[in-house]
Amino acid sequence: MNGFLHDLRFGLRQLAAKPGFAAAAIITLALGIGANTAVFSVLNGYLLKPLPYPQAQQLVAINESAPAAGQMYAGVSIADFLDIQAGVSAVSAVALYHTDARNFRANGRTRRIMTLVARSSLFDVLRVRPVIGHAFSAQNEQKGRNHVAVLSYAFWQHTFNGNRSAVGRSVELDGEQYRVIGVMPKGFAFPDNQVSLWVPYYFPPFPPGSKTKCRTCWGNKRVIGRLKPGASIEQVRAQLSQVREHIASSVIPLLANWYRDKHWALKARQYRNVLLGDRTPLLLILQGFVLLVLLMACVNVANLLLARILGRMHEIAMRTALGASRWTLIRQMLVEGLCLAVPGALAGVALGWFSLTYIQNAGLGAQLGVFTLTPDWRVGLFALGMVLLVAVVTSVLPIRQLSRNDPQALLQSGGRAVGGGHGARRTRTALVVAEIALAAALLGGAGLLVHSLARLQAVDPGFSTRNVLTADILVSTTGKPDAAAIAQYYDQLLRNVRRVPGVEEAALTSSVPIERPPYGNGYTVPGRVELSDPRSPVGDMSLVTAGFFRALNISLLRGRTFNDQDRFGGQPVAVVDEKLANTWFPGESPIGHEITVGGISNENGRVHFKIVGEVATIRSESLEKSPDRGGFYISRIQFPFIAGTSLAVKTSVPPRTLIDPIKQAVNGINPLVSISNFTTMDEAVAQSLAEREAVMALVLVFACLGLVLAAVGVYGVLSYVVGQRVTECGVRLALGALPGDLLWLIIRDGLKMLVMGLCAGLLLAVVLGYSISSQLFNVAPFDPVTLAGVAVALSIITVAACYLPARRAAKLDPAVAILEQ
Repeated sequence: MNGFLHDLRFGLRQLAAKPGFAAAAIITLALGIGANTAVFSVLNGYLLKPLPYPQAQQLVAINESAPAAGQMYAGVSIADFLDIQAGVSAVSAVALYHTDARNFRANGRTRRIMTLVARSSLFDVLRVRPVIGHAFSAQNEQKGRNHVAVLSYAFWQHTFNGNRSAVGRSVELDGEQYRVIGVMPKGFAFPDNQVSLWVPYYFPPFPPGSKTKCRTCWGNKRVIGRLKPGASIEQVRAQLSQVREHIASSVIPLLANWYRDKHWALKARQYRNVLLGDRTPLLLILQGFVLLVLLMACVNVANLLLARILGRMHEIAMRTALGASRWTLIRQMLVEGLCLAVPGALAGVALGWFSLTYIQNAGLGAQLGVFTLTPDWRVGLFALGMVLLVAVVTSVLPIRQLSRNDPQALLQSGGRAVGGGHGARRTRTALVVAEIALAAALLGGAGLLVHSLARLQAVDPGFSTRNVLTADILVSTTGKPDAAAIAQYYDQLLRNVRRVPGVEEAALTSSVPIERPPYGNGYTVPGRVELSDPRSPVGDMSLVTAGFFRALNISLLRGRTFNDQDRFGGQPVAVVDEKLANTWFPGESPIGHEITVGGISNENGRVHFKIVGEVATIRSESLEKSPDRGGFYISRIQFPFIAGTSLAVKTSVPPRTLIDPIKQAVNGINPLVSISNFTTMDEAVAQSLAEREAVMALVLVFACLGLVLAAVGVYGVLSYVVGQRVTECGVRLALGALPGDLLWLIIRDGLKMLVMGLCAGLLLAVVLGYSISSQLFNVAPFDPVTLAGVAVALSIITVAACYLPARRAAKLDPAVAILEQ
C-alpha cells in the first residue's frame, strides 16, 4: 500500500510538471469516456434497466400473426383470447386490453383523454394496485357494473388537485357516468403515460357455437400475461401452437383455409421487446461507434505516454541501476495511467451527463414513461470499468517498451539511442496507422448513414406535406348512435372549418399518412378473387371525405374521387390506389368494377362497393417502406362509425396559426365533441425520422471526433520524428539538400501511414457497412461514393497534419541543428 501511495504521489508530480501533456491526455479521454457514458446510459435505460413493474422479466405479450396477409403483430380477437386464457397454463394470469380515446367532460368543457379498457386480471399480471381505493374486479366486467374507473396519479392531481375525496365521485365519459374507485401509484404507466383512466372491459358471453363470428376481429386488442415461477416463454409458445390447432379445427372450413393459407399463428414475445420495437439495432450501432471512439482515444493517449516514456529513458535507466525492480517500474506506469484515467473518467461522466439531455431532446428520449434514461449503478460500474480499461490499455505500450530495453544500454546511450530507436518509431507509426484505420471506419459508417438519410428524405411519399394540419376528432354518443345524425354532423363540421380564413380545404379521415397509418382489412374482388381463394388479399383501408385527396394533393389517375352525391344511405362507392388496380385489373380500368370489404355488411349481407376512381399509391406507413399491398378508400360520410376520425386541413397560411380558429369552429357545433393532437404533416414526417436522425447526428459527431484524433496522432508522431531527426536534417541541408526535399521527406512518412491506414480502414468500413446494412435505405454497404469521400477527407486532414512538422524541418538552420545534438 505504501508503495502504491508513493507511486501515486510521484505520478501526480510528474503530471503536474507537464501540465500541457496532462491536459491533452485528460481531455482526449474525457471525450471518449463522456461519449460512451452518454450512449451507455441510453442503452442501459432501454435494454438493461428493469421495467417499472415487479418481476417485469416474467411479462410476455401474445399476438396474432399472419405474414402473408401483412399482419406481423396483429391484435387478438375476443374469441381467441378466451381460448388462450383456457389453453395456456404456463402463465399465472393473462389479460386483454386496448387503448381507447374518449371525451371527458367537466366544468362545461369537453376534452379528449386516453383510457385503457382492460380485463380485471391486468392488475394481477402487472402486480400493481391503486394507492387510494381499489381496482375493479371480475364483477365489474358484468353489464351494469362496468361503469367504474381507476385514475392515473397525474390525472388525479391535474383534475382533482390530489383530493382523496375524488374516490367515490362520478366522472363523465362519452356522455355516460363512471364512478371513480381508485387512483394508481405515482409514476405508474401502462402501456404508456398517455393513459388517464382504466375502465373494465365488458363483452357479452358468446352463445354456444358462435365464437367463429369474431375470429377475424383483429382490432387493437392486446394480450399480456405473466409467466408462472419456473415457466419459460418457450413453454408458452408450445402451448400457443396447441391453441392454434384447436382454433383452426373448430372454425368453419372457409376460415380454416384462410388461416392456413395466410400462415396464421399465435406468437409470444418478451414484453420489453414489444416496447422496444425496432429500436435495438440502432442503439447497438450507436454503442459500437462510440466504443471505436474510446479505442481511438486510448490509442492517442498511449501514443502520448509512449513519447513521454521515451523521453524518460535515462531516468528509468538510473532507477533500474539503483535497484528498482521491473515490477516497480511497471506498477509506476500503471499508476500514472490511472492518474490520467480517473480525472478523464470524472470529466467524461460529467460530459456524458450533460450530453444525455441533448441525446434525449434529439430524438432518443425514453418511451412515454416506461423506460427511464437516468444514470444508475450500472452506468457507474460501466464508468469504473472504462477507468480500469483505459489505465491498462494506455499503459501496455510503455510497459512493453520498458520490458524490451536493457538498463546497461540505456545508461551507455544516455537514454537517447534506445528511446529513439527503430522499434519505438515503428510502434508509434503502427499506432497512428491504427488511428487512421479506425477513423476511416467511423467516417465510412457515418457516411453510409448520412447518405441513407439523404436518400430517405428525398423520397416522394405520394402526397404533399406542406401547409397541412391534422387533428383528432372525437364525437361522444350516448345510447344507440344515429348514423344519419353523425354523418350530418360531419358535413356541418367540414362546412364550419372551410369557412375559417386561411383554410383552402378540409377533410375527415380514419388515418393520417405516416402519423397514423391505415389498418389492414380483407377485401375481395367479385369474379376475380373471393374470400375462399388462397390469394384473398388484405389492403390498406381508409375512410375519408371528399376533400381528402385535394388536401394532401394525392393524384387522381382515373375516374373521380368522392363528392357531395356520395351520401349516407346511397350507393356505396370506393376509390382504389394504383397498386390495387394493377394487381386485379391489369391493363384495364377498374372504374365500374366492385369490391367487398371484410367486416362491412348490412341487413342484405355483404356490401358491394362500386369503384369510382383510381388514385396514386402513397407511402402511408413510413418513408422507407414501399407499399407492399394495395389500398382502398371508402366514404367517411357513408360509414360514419368505422374506425377513428381525424381532421386534415390544407392552409394558405402557416398551419399552426389556425389552431384556435379551427377549435372554435369545431366546438361551436356540439359540446360533446373534442378536437386535440394538432400536428402538421411536416412535423409528422420529421418525427418519423427523429430517432434515425438522432443516431446519424451522433455517429457523425463521433466520426468527426475520430478524424480530429487521427489528425492529432499524425501530427504528434511526425513532430516527434522531426525532433529525433534534427541532426540528420541539419546534415542533409549542410550537404546541399533543398528545404523542399526535407518537406517532402517528412510528408512522405505521413503519406505512408495514410496509405496503410486507409487500406485497413476502408476494409473495416466495408465490414461495418455490412453490419449496419439493416439500417440503410437504398445505399449499398460497399458504396463507392462514401468510400471515396472517406479517402478524400482523411487525405486532406492527414496532409494538413503532416505539413506543420514538415515545414518546421524545412526551416531548420543547419549549423544550429547539428550543434543541438
